[in-house]
Amino acid sequence: MCTWPYFLVLWFRNKFYDWGILKSVSPVLPSISIGNITVGGTGKTPHTELILRLLNLNNPIAVLSAGYRRSSKGFRYVGTNDSAVEVGDEPLQIKRKFPSTVVAVGANRIAAIKQMAQDHPNIKLVVLDDAFQYRKLKPTYSILLSDYHRPYTQDLLLPFGRLRDLPSQASRANMLIVSKCPKNLSLEKRQIQHCLLPLNLLQERIFTTLIYHNPCPLFREESFVPSSFPSSKEAIAITGIAQPKPFLQEISKYCKVVRHLQFCDHHRFTQNDISKINQFMHQHPQAIIYTTEKDAMRLLDASTLSTEAKAALYYLPVQADFCSERDRTLFIKLIKNLL
Repeated sequence: MCTWPYFLVLWFRNKFYDWGILKSVSPVLPSISIGNITVGGTGKTPHTELILRLLNLNNPIAVLSAGYRRSSKGFRYVGTNDSAVEVGDEPLQIKRKFPSTVVAVGANRIAAIKQMAQDHPNIKLVVLDDAFQYRKLKPTYSILLSDYHRPYTQDLLLPFGRLRDLPSQASRANMLIVSKCPKNLSLEKRQIQHCLLPLNLLQERIFTTLIYHNPCPLFREESFVPSSFPSSKEAIAITGIAQPKPFLQEISKYCKVVRHLQFCDHHRFTQNDISKINQFMHQHPQAIIYTTEKDAMRLLDASTLSTEAKAALYYLPVQADFCSERDRTLFIKLIKNLL
C-alpha cells in the first residue's frame, strides 16, 4: 500500500470519530490507554508494568490486551500456566510477573471490560495495552509513547516509515512519555525533545528510561536469580522484538555475541528455528543463550530444545523507570487522580 491511500484511510477514519459519525464509548470502569503511533518498539509493556508496580499494591488494577497473534478467539483470562500461543506473549509476561493481577485478552475491549467488571467487582482501574488506535472506546486517560531515538514527528507513514497512525493524532493523548531515554538525560536533550514533540496546553510530558536487570534462567526454578551475568565470553542472542539494538548493546557489555537469531516482532518459533538454536549451541558449547523477556514467553513452549540449550538459556528482565524525581512525582500524581 502506498502512503497516500493509507493517509486518506487514516484521515477519514479519525475524522469520522471526531465528527461523531463513528461512536466512541466510555467503558464501565476507569481506564488508562497505553499506546503509540508507530509499529512497535516504544516499550508499552514495561510501562504497563510500571503502573502496576506503582499502584497495584493498594488498588486492584486489571490489564486488558488484544493478545496480538494469539491462537485463541474471543475473551479469556490469562493464567500463569497458559501458553503464549494461546494468550499472547505480552499478556503472559505481565501475568507471570504480577500473578495476583487480573489479566485478560479480548479484541472487543468494551465487552471485555464489562465482563471483567462483572467477574471482579473490586477492580478500580483497567490498563489497556496498545489501545491508542482502538477509537471505539474512549479511555479515561490516554498515554502515548514516543521512542527518544525516533520521535514520531521525524518518521514517515508505512511502508516508507514506521508510523501506523497520523502524527496529528498525538493531540488526543493526555500524556506523552518519551521512552528509552539515556539514563542521565541532560536539560539540553530534554529541550530538544520539547522542540521535536510539541504539546498542547492540556498535555503533560514525562521522560523514562529502560533498565535491564541481571539475566534469569528460563528453564530453572523461578526463585533462582543470579547476582550477575553468567561467566562466559560468548553469547548467542535470540530476538523477536521490534527494536533489538538496546538488548544487544546490553549483552555486549559482558560478552561477545557470536550468533544472533533475529526475527520479526511476536515471531512464533518454528521447529526449524529451534533446530538452529540447538545447532548453534552445539557449535558453541561454552556460550550462554540470551533472549528478551517477551521472547522467553514463547520459548517456554519449545519442547524440542536440547538439554544443553535449556541449561544455557537466560532472559533479561527489563523495566521502565523515570529519568528524574520530577517525572516520577508528576506521573504518580496524575495516575492516582484516576483512582
